[in-house]
Amino acid sequence: MNIVLATSVMIASQALSTGNSGMIMTAAPNPVSQGQTMLITCKGTGHRQDSLQKAEITITDSQDNITVDTTAMDRNGLSATYAYIIPAQGADGSWKYTCNLNDGKHNEIGTSTFTVGPGSGNGGGGGGNGSSAHQSIQSYNGPATCIACHQVEAEEMLNSLHMQWSGPTPDLTNSNGKHLGKAVKGINTFCTYAMSSKGACFSCHVRADGNAPHPPNINDVDCLMCHNDTYQRKFVTDPNNAATVTNVLGETKTYVFGKVDSRGNYTSVPDFDKMPAGTTMVDLARTVHPPTRKSCLRCHAKAGGADWTKRGDMGLSTADPTVDEDVHMSPNGADLSCTACHSTQGGHKVGGRGIDLRVTEAQAPTCQACHTSSPHSDKVLNRHAQGQVSCQVCHIRTFGKGGATEMSRDWSIPHWNPAFCSGQGGFVGEEVKESFVKPEYVWFDGTSSVYNIGETISPDSQGIYHMATANGNAFDGNSKIVPIKRHFSTMPLHESGTIVPPSIMWMFMTGDFDLAVQKGMEEQGLSGNYSIVDADTEMLITHGVEPKESAPSCTECHDFSGRTPDGTGMVPFTRLGYHKVPARVESCTLCHGSKSFSWEQTHTKHAGFGMACISCHTGEPTGLVKAESQLCSQCHDRKSWEGPKSHEKHVKKEVKCLACHTF
Repeated sequence: MNIVLATSVMIASQALSTGNSGMIMTAAPNPVSQGQTMLITCKGTGHRQDSLQKAEITITDSQDNITVDTTAMDRNGLSATYAYIIPAQGADGSWKYTCNLNDGKHNEIGTSTFTVGPGSGNGGGGGGNGSSAHQSIQSYNGPATCIACHQVEAEEMLNSLHMQWSGPTPDLTNSNGKHLGKAVKGINTFCTYAMSSKGACFSCHVRADGNAPHPPNINDVDCLMCHNDTYQRKFVTDPNNAATVTNVLGETKTYVFGKVDSRGNYTSVPDFDKMPAGTTMVDLARTVHPPTRKSCLRCHAKAGGADWTKRGDMGLSTADPTVDEDVHMSPNGADLSCTACHSTQGGHKVGGRGIDLRVTEAQAPTCQACHTSSPHSDKVLNRHAQGQVSCQVCHIRTFGKGGATEMSRDWSIPHWNPAFCSGQGGFVGEEVKESFVKPEYVWFDGTSSVYNIGETISPDSQGIYHMATANGNAFDGNSKIVPIKRHFSTMPLHESGTIVPPSIMWMFMTGDFDLAVQKGMEEQGLSGNYSIVDADTEMLITHGVEPKESAPSCTECHDFSGRTPDGTGMVPFTRLGYHKVPARVESCTLCHGSKSFSWEQTHTKHAGFGMACISCHTGEPTGLVKAESQLCSQCHDRKSWEGPKSHEKHVKKEVKCLACHTF
């Protein structure tokens, strides 16, 4: 066998080509600190065999000392991984790693780099020691201290979704390209409308002035919110900005709000009571670090009002999860940071958009970035991965694994929560929470429809108003089956057919949802009648990947009859459209003479031809795209139809049915 050796130093995630094959190399997190774990992945690409026969790695530190010498990597299909703990005394600087992959047909050797240094931080750590430049800081004057050296980064952050709370919506099919988000027409089935609850929602916002009505400026970028996990802040309260109410229990209570200026700016200050004794702002400025899991979870863990409440696939425990809770982020697993997948290298813009989110500001992370499109050693499993089934279906069996997640909220039944309203207490609707929930499954093509304030909305046949739904169709070539959490809520519907954004602070203070709705109508300039309706939201479940050993067996989904009844296995095949096939397909007479294969044999044989699923999972053809006498000439000259022989030839060449037939 000829071995072609091609070695180059390159940035992780770029490909190395050797003939028709190549290699993609990643190391995450990057940069990394001493004593922390880095997951190195090298994956083969191009024209290859189905799995690697050998995978070895060599690691060299910044002083050219070999720390790992031609050691075997873990192999899975065409991917090879190696979890490496950076030595506690490891040298700072740029390290090299070299992967040697062999699949029995091709051999590639690739070299890439990663950075080791103090303050790099990784997934769940609480920070670092900062760079030597940060150690020279003598005083802290708010965001201006950071901006003095990081003007470009501050401007990038200023224009990001995290600062603006709105942005471009190219993947929202009902937006007509408008810039939308929490700050612009955003409403959901949890705490409804963030702009009406003000301080109750703004306390997490990286914007130092809360989320004032006017656009932020560069001095509103509070860098420490993402770059120092020790840092805590609070809004200054103002006794003159207060409201006295009588709640549904007949109690009179005064609520004190944050101090705001004439433009609506809040004033945020460090909360030293929540930081270690003796902490100073200079200390915090000197010990900044890249975002960790804990940094991101500062806001995302308690979205919806409490730990694990909203998304269902993350919570406070995600900062240090078990491998069963999240094998990617567990210190005993890959120990990845959030930014290992949600890269912020594109100007502080973060990729990744769930079904119920509006803004797309960067490319979404994919499983294939680390695991290739053929991640398994088994051809049948790879067919699932390359076809209609997302990785999450098999590798996230349940959600709410680290805490109970809210499945529904009924605003008409108030419940007192002493932690609401910055510890002053408040009423929230009755919540139903569950743990270890089996997901529902829907088709998702990457786009969705999400309700925005002012739009009209209609119910489905069951009277439910869908406020966020995935777009996608069975076997359209673009959609995959994904797991979701479906969240239900009660929402006010105006007689005009629009959802009323309630002024939810009045619900929090009084427990009277009707009052909150009336106040919301006043804010929106609405009058007339409204009713309370049932609404739901589809939410993508994509965190919480479990160890591969937990993946389902074939029999957990299939009974091998070709008609597995819904409810007997993981996936509801009938509801997802798998069993809608013409009778002539089931009898194998649509394309050729009758055959007597089992369902499994039929499926394997046709998939081996490269036939698209829609070739069988479709209605019968209704006609031809051109007259029969002209059909062949649309693609080639001097050809005539030869009956079943021609049909079989075109099928084997993977000519799509739509090229000739109408449906």
